[in-house]
Amino acid sequence: MSADHSPDVCYRHPKRDSWVLCQRCGRTICAECQILTPSGVRCPDCVRETGGSVQWSSAGGEIRRPASKVTPARAPRASSSPVMQRLGRMLRPGSTTPVVSWTILGVVVGLWIVGFVLPAAVAPSTLFMALAERPFEIWRYFTAPFGYPSSLQLVLNILLASVFFALIAPAVESTFGRQRFLIVFFAGAALGSSAMIVAGGAFAFGLTGALFGLFGAYIVRIWSNPQARVQVLIMVGINLIFGIVTGHLPQIVGGLIAGAGAAVAMDRYEGAHARTGHLLIGSVVAGFILLAIVRSIAF
Repeated sequence: MSADHSPDVCYRHPKRDSWVLCQRCGRTICAECQILTPSGVRCPDCVRETGGSVQWSSAGGEIRRPASKVTPARAPRASSSPVMQRLGRMLRPGSTTPVVSWTILGVVVGLWIVGFVLPAAVAPSTLFMALAERPFEIWRYFTAPFGYPSSLQLVLNILLASVFFALIAPAVESTFGRQRFLIVFFAGAALGSSAMIVAGGAFAFGLTGALFGLFGAYIVRIWSNPQARVQVLIMVGINLIFGIVTGHLPQIVGGLIAGAGAAVAMDRYEGAHARTGHLLIGSVVAGFILLAIVRSIAF
């Protein structure tokens, strides 16, 4: 990028503002130049340099395929309804629709509402939140985001978390891709929940750990863009103040560590070495969960 080129505009289209960066070279790219690959969003130059050996699609909507390596797509059946065709476009791997983000948010809010009419024994908070008294039910560290207690006292908590999740999650999903987004989400949830238990908490629930995991990953990715960095840090600051007031600081710290660490690991180990990055992330999360189990048993 030339010295007189603003980091807030696309390097190929200087009149187009954008916050999205190519995950390989770090240059700013607009929607037309954003190419979604299994390794995340990349610019046309980086895709060309790496051989373009995978199917990709521009965030502007155009589907591109290397002619020698990918067979032409089959036309949709004439009998398919417009609704089904649209749904298929949304769910395909190259789609830019943040399906995972909206699904998670819908499930979280839906389960919280459903909990008001369910018996306590089968309420989402009972089944999903991390509990120090049940240290060996390891899945709870990952399902804690879906375990909000159905109480009107938590309306502000779930409302604030939902609003900021809706603001940051789609951008992270678009930047990292769905698979990496889920890795960051559940790593933040598990490490945040286990950090809460390690710090002496009796339980951990809610989107806090996962949300700060997304914040941490996104900050790593857009750190070279001053405008985007400041805006994300403002959102982090607002949530940090609220988290400290409500006693979720360990969950916040754990989520940030998980998200930032996962982003660095996935950027460092990609392609043929992606499994190494995944194993590293899993090992760190497993270590924190082990500490939480030991803490629960010892005390």
